[in-house]
Parts: sequence; C-alpha cells; structure tokens
Amino acid sequence: MSTGRFILSVVVAFVIYSVFYMGLMAFLFLDVYLSNAHMFRPEAEGMALYGMLGHLVQTIIVVALFNMAVASNCIKTGAKFGLLMGGYLAATDFTMYMGLKMSLSPLPYSIVIHLAVGMIVGVVLAKLYVPSGEAAPADA
Repeated sequence: MSTGRFILSVVVAFVIYSVFYMGLMAFLFLDVYLSNAHMFRPEAEGMALYGMLGHLVQTIIVVALFNMAVASNCIKTGAKFGLLMGGYLAATDFTMYMGLKMSLSPLPYSIVIHLAVGMIVGVVLAKLYVPSGEAAPADA
C-alpha cells in the first residue's frame, strides 16, 4: 500500500471513529455515560487534545494491523477484522469497568458500539485497500 493510501485510510478511519464515538457516546447516549461523570477530568485541564492524540495513534495502529495482517479488499474479511478490533476494545472496556468503581450501565452500550463501529471501520478499510502493484481507481 502506498504511503498516500495509508494516510488516507488513517484519516478516514479516524473520522469514522470520531464521528460515531462522539455522536453515540457524547450525544445520543450521553445520559447513560454521565453515570460516570464524577470520574471525568475538568475541561479546564485541557487533556482532551492528548486524548485525541492517543486516539490517532490507536487508529494508525488499526490501519497498520489491517495492512500487515489482513491486506484484503474483501468486505467480509474487513468486517471480521473490524469485529475483532471492536472486540478487543470492548474487552478493554470490560476490564476497566470491572477494575474501577464505575457505574456498569454504560458497559453494554460500549460493547455494542465498539463492535458496530469496528465492523464499519473494517469494511471501509477493505474498500480503501489496494493490493500492491495495482493502481487505485483514482490513481488510474
């Protein structure tokens, strides 16, 4: 995969993750997630930018893993990869929720969101993937 195609994949995946996670967790299901508001950092601390940077690193890793381990433009294979990545994130949330004194009410939502968004990202990464040696439709 070309560097340009890799960067495009990172940007597209980052936007998908951001839109879905923000839209679902910070807007649609905000009341559920506010059950743990006492644990949130105050906005004045300015840590949100670091959180976004961490999210960008995660996205780069997801795209790199897709290209190293999957390397396919098959939508079904992309969906399976996305479900695995979503499952990994859901298991991480599960571990965190069980280890901290947090309300468990957001956990089922988080699990479903991670799986669904992961699957969407996996499908999109498959659609964006161009096997080595082939020209991308836009590059032709």
